[in-house]
Amino acid sequence: MPMYEYRCLDCESRFDRLRRMDQDDADVTCPACQSDRIQRRLSLFATATRGSAALSEAPATSSGGGCCGGGCCSAQTA
Repeated sequence: MPMYEYRCLDCESRFDRLRRMDQDDADVTCPACQSDRIQRRLSLFATATRGSAALSEAPATSSGGGCCGGGCCSAQTA
């Protein structure tokens, strides 16, 4: 089930709900003021897998141009 983020249009409170995709906006009320004037917010998400490094932690290389830094073509031209 995805986590949805919401904002109350009355009190500006922000909160999340774990909901089924087909019920993303159904019957949502603000936990602070009980208003039903709720707006779903655009959410960003991240995933992590066991045993892999994040892209930001990958070593930077500057071995040429092209789509892969020149690595795929340099073996053919050598």
